Amino acid sequence: MTRSSAVWLLILACSVLVYGGGQAAAPPEMGWLGISIGEVNEELADRLASVFGPAAGTGVHVVDVLKDGPAEAARLQRGDVIVRADAQPIWDVRQLQRVVRAQPVNGHVVLTVLRGESRVTVPVAVGPMPLAARAQIAAERFGFAVRQVEDPATGGAPTPARIVVAFVDPNSPAARAGLQPLDALVRVNDRAVRDLDGFARAVWDAQGTLALVVERRNESAPIPVTVEIPR
Repeated sequence: MTRSSAVWLLILACSVLVYGGGQAAAPPEMGWLGISIGEVNEELADRLASVFGPAAGTGVHVVDVLKDGPAEAARLQRGDVIVRADAQPIWDVRQLQRVVRAQPVNGHVVLTVLRGESRVTVPVAVGPMPLAARAQIAAERFGFAVRQVEDPATGGAPTPARIVVAFVDPNSPAARAGLQPLDALVRVNDRAVRDLDGFARAVWDAQGTLALVVERRNESAPIPVTVEIPR
């Protein structure tokens, strides 16, 4: 996975993935801070250690603060390094995700960040994750990401939106199954998929296998692709 793709997929939010059974249930509401994050690299760790001392070379680097999200409202800044959430020291991305997912939506978490040469306390109200981000989290366990695209109007009438594969992790179940970037998803586990809501519901309801039907450029007919997570 490239650095840019990894950071994009790590938009801060996480939840336990569960099987809904029966009719497709709505994906669970998840807490969201509205930041994209990455690990602290060696160069940044050295700089932090020189300013704050040798123990300060860890934490989570805020790569971007997303517009209109909870972090922007709390005035978290790009370049901040999160080192504590409430009373818990933060060492890496996954740990911070676990802390945030444990917070109820509309609950508060107090972040301690290193900013420039200062240690700053930032209270943040945890918000509900947008549907687009929930769809990405649902697909991430299979190793791919999607985006919703609007087809250009045809004959004066708008055509429906489509869900297109934006990225496939080369070491993932999706890659091993032959899923490719730019594949357009037609069906997921026998459900027609037309938007991010339908996609998120279908993937969340999966038990470890995705039976996909995709339309692929240069292919005259839809292609079945079965993606399985190893047990």
